[in-house]
Amino acid sequence: MNKKNILVFSMALTIVGGATAAVFASENAVHSTKNKVVTVASKVGNGTNQTTVVKVANGKISDEEAVKMATKALKDYMGLDAKSFGEARVNRTNAQEDFKFFMDLYSKEDAAVLKENAKKDTANVIVVQFVRAEDLNQPMPASNRIVINEETGEIVSLTAFTNEDRSSETTIDDAKVKSAVINFFDKQQKNVKENTMKVSKSASSGTIRVLCDLEDGRDVDMTISLKNYSVSSYEINYDRLITLPSVEKDYRENFRELKAN
Repeated sequence: MNKKNILVFSMALTIVGGATAAVFASENAVHSTKNKVVTVASKVGNGTNQTTVVKVANGKISDEEAVKMATKALKDYMGLDAKSFGEARVNRTNAQEDFKFFMDLYSKEDAAVLKENAKKDTANVIVVQFVRAEDLNQPMPASNRIVINEETGEIVSLTAFTNEDRSSETTIDDAKVKSAVINFFDKQQKNVKENTMKVSKSASSGTIRVLCDLEDGRDVDMTISLKNYSVSSYEINYDRLITLPSVEKDYRENFRELKAN
């Protein structure tokens, strides 16, 4: 892997060690040896933005279909309209492309787990990013990021970007957290395993992190806004990777069991 492609390196540890909601800010942020396709914004007659797609067929789901699936997921799960964004960027990747690179960078304990993870049969995924028109010239524009399992079509990760003011609230209502998580996965017809929710001990910029397990055995990392207890990001550990020791330490020290009944 070319090191210049890692734009958010500080967040990479959880990418290869377990579920995360990391945001990647450009099409180069997710390294891939496969096709990189950038959809471009054009102007229609009334001057509004319209997203068009450069077609490069590769894999079970076409790039056009991936963009449609990502658009629907943003609307269904986050209530956002992707048509308001100026550009959609499509990447295809697989966790195997990162393992070898990261083994040389982290502690012996983490590297040992990475080697075990590298033995797993990891999924090919499609990463769709929607960038706002006004941010297209920024070196690291914020974006909505949707990850699709190419074989199953499941939306395994979604990070939403909005301009809403961050809440200054720091008090965490466990009952509202529990309700938010359960209701969110109800939309996806997924069930959260009882008594597996953990919440970060403190808020950061008006948001908290939540960990939980689904009944199918996969773990999830989520971010929830304290302003209205809406989910702003989630990632399912779709490859069932073993969590890195350093990440486990973070979970032990900075999370607590949810108290809601």
